[in-house]
Amino acid sequence: MLELHWVTTFLAINEHKGFGRAADLLGYSQPTVSNHVAALERELGTPLLHRDRRPVELTQAGAAFLPHALALVREAEAAKGSVAEVLGLRRGSVSLGAYPSAMAAYVPGLLSSFRARYPGIAVRLLEMRANDLARAASSGEIELVLRPTRWPEPQDTLNGLPLWRERYMVVFHPTHALAKQDGPLPLDELADLDLILTGHGELESPTHPIWRRLGRRPRLAYEVTQPQSLVELVRHGLGVGVTNELSLSVSATEGLGTRYLDTTAGVRDIWVWWSSDRTQSPAAKALLTCMRDGARPPGTTRLE
Repeated sequence: MLELHWVTTFLAINEHKGFGRAADLLGYSQPTVSNHVAALERELGTPLLHRDRRPVELTQAGAAFLPHALALVREAEAAKGSVAEVLGLRRGSVSLGAYPSAMAAYVPGLLSSFRARYPGIAVRLLEMRANDLARAASSGEIELVLRPTRWPEPQDTLNGLPLWRERYMVVFHPTHALAKQDGPLPLDELADLDLILTGHGELESPTHPIWRRLGRRPRLAYEVTQPQSLVELVRHGLGVGVTNELSLSVSATEGLGTRYLDTTAGVRDIWVWWSSDRTQSPAAKALLTCMRDGARPPGTTRLE
């Protein structure tokens, strides 16, 4: 029966044109290398190498066998990889980072679907601000991160997959003047309002598309991290909140008014990102596939 280690020895001799060099690279003694080739030749019934030539050359039979030898080794490596991937999916682990509203409105449903399919994979969750997620993705500290497409750093070390688009909304006290009308809110009506923002690295930036379109920086009353904090400040009449649609979907907004922003700048795209410098684990690939093929948060639009 043909043995795989005989074939790998034959390939090493052919690649490096000598028994001694092949022995060094494979970690075998030269007699062992010679024995491997001799056993292979007996199995095939013909010499494969011209041993008396320097450098060593293939015989006609050896040249005919070469592509088959390469294919055998490739198939063996593919088989090992497939087994390793199955084992990884049975008992692997993956880290996932997300900003607060996605962690509340999207991640629980994602994990329910993922656990049903891969019960043995542990998912480590990290909830972070948007800028911290950007750094964690670039450094490889977290394998997968959910993050809007605007990054404070170059993206040449990252790969990404688009997931959904969501709109920005305003939330206001029922006695506010904004409650007198329905429908999308014209952007210029934000100009003289005391605004409450979430984001820490996104909406409060003067370069955000909303403020560029408005032509001025917002009049900031308060800045918070959690959407429910924004809602409670609005409930106490301390300003008008501006935040993303997903944040309000997981906040207790009863009794308050909400309107979409009437501007093409009032949307943001959410992607899943990972470091391009590191090989993804089988568990990370499985979670990424689940994110690509699974449901999106209610009210958002799928990105292709």
